[in-house]
Amino acid sequence: MADFAYNAMMYHMPSHIVAGLVGFDLTRLILPTGVEYVVAYYSRTGVTGIGGYPFHIAFNFFRLAAIFHGIKGRVIRSPAASAQAALHTEIFPKIASIDVRVMR
Repeated sequence: MADFAYNAMMYHMPSHIVAGLVGFDLTRLILPTGVEYVVAYYSRTGVTGIGGYPFHIAFNFFRLAAIFHGIKGRVIRSPAASAQAALHTEIFPKIASIDVRVMR
C-alpha cells in the first residue's frame, strides 16, 4: 500500500513540484482522476474500502520532505552540492506544507 500511495501521491502534488498533477487538466491528458486511479487499483488488487490510503499518502509526503531536508543539509554543509540539490532546498518547505487530507 505504501508503494501504491507513493505512486499516487502525484495526484496530491502541485504541478511545480516533482512532476505533480495538481492543476493539470487530467481529462485532456487522458489520465484518470485521483479517485478513479485509486478505485482502479483497488478493484484490480481486491482491496476493499479506502483503509489506510490517506495515512500512506501522508507518510510518503513526510518521507519525501525528509529526503529533501537531508538534501538541504548536504547543500548547507558542502560547497560541492549540485545546483539541482540547491533547487530542492527551496522545494522542501512547499512539500512540508502540502495538505493531503483532500482526495483529488
